[in-house]
Amino acid sequence: MRLGDTKFFNLFALVASAGNPARADRWQSDDVSWARERTSHRAALHSFQIDLHILHHEGRRPWTLMVARETWWEGGAREPFRDGRWVHLSNGARADVIKWFSAREAALERKR
Repeated sequence: MRLGDTKFFNLFALVASAGNPARADRWQSDDVSWARERTSHRAALHSFQIDLHILHHEGRRPWTLMVARETWWEGGAREPFRDGRWVHLSNGARADVIKWFSAREAALERKR
């Protein structure tokens, strides 16, 4: 798994959902604080929505990660014409982020 690949985004969605069943805008998941922001616009010819998650891990090896999903629709269409995702590590080491998500994946598998 690498930051930004399909496996990462799928795991990210599972971890976010499991750690925030009430769909709050701010929550704590283990030792990581999460914040979620949503920006949206709806008009006659187009609509868009951007969901941004900011994860911050403090401690001996701190890191901060931004994960975004950007979706665009034309007119009143149900299916988007653009649906993109990206990730940005603004502080810390990629290996530490991957290690944290891999540990969450293992915990989720044990619960099944």
